[in-house]
Amino acid sequence: MKRIERLLRAETGLDAALIGSAVLDRIVRRRLKLLGLSGLPEFLRRLENSPAELKELIESVVVKETWFFRDREPFHAFARIAREWLAQHPTGTLRALSLPCATGEEPYSMVMALLDAQVPPNRFEIDAADISTDALARAREAVYRKNSFRGADLSFRNRYFQSTHAGYTLHPQVRERVRFHHANLLGEAFTHRQSLYDIVFCRNLLIYFDRAAQAKALTQLAGLLTPHGWLFVGPAEMPLATANGFVGAKLPMAFACRSASPRSAIGQEIGRASCRERV
Repeated sequence: MKRIERLLRAETGLDAALIGSAVLDRIVRRRLKLLGLSGLPEFLRRLENSPAELKELIESVVVKETWFFRDREPFHAFARIAREWLAQHPTGTLRALSLPCATGEEPYSMVMALLDAQVPPNRFEIDAADISTDALARAREAVYRKNSFRGADLSFRNRYFQSTHAGYTLHPQVRERVRFHHANLLGEAFTHRQSLYDIVFCRNLLIYFDRAAQAKALTQLAGLLTPHGWLFVGPAEMPLATANGFVGAKLPMAFACRSASPRSAIGQEIGRASCRERV
């Protein structure tokens, strides 16, 4: 099992101990039974020689649990930052990235947050990436069940979805604003990426990496951001970010940070706006 864990870590950066060794063991045992294999050595040989089998393992292990507007404050802060950025760049186009995007709830929430903030659709571009091709297929389909809608305020569902026999179907005005990509943050596609983003959401991914992968991922994320770009991480990941070249952006409950260069005027203004809203 250790060799399978090492293979999984090498391919994805995911630490089996953080995912749960018992979870991985159940996944592997289920796959052994389905394939009719005699034991772990035979399964390992298949993993090493079959990209399709390795893909199946990765699809089974990656976490796809998410929902729309998961933690509200990051999306409120995102919309405020976007409005300030666009005011300072009258002819510019804001570029944002959601990674990993899972089944699409996060990047679509980003679009809805901007539309609710009266940001014109032609003033922003949102990319979304994930290692799971199955999750990306569901994201592109953009039909969701009740589990994707949580919390007391679901008014956005009435504005942006249509109830159908298959579930809640997202309106084209939101769906068409997101471009989905199959990619691994630790892979070559991101290492050599040339385009930069003003804002990146990478929330609750780093907690599944070991220390080496965390450091590499944060280096990759820093390279994806413009010099004054913003990175949103999960609540437990702020210490990781600040230990690897980022500084907290002082936006309460948003868990946003920036590279360790001096804060720009926009950052100071957003911070003041956030404080004013809470007085």
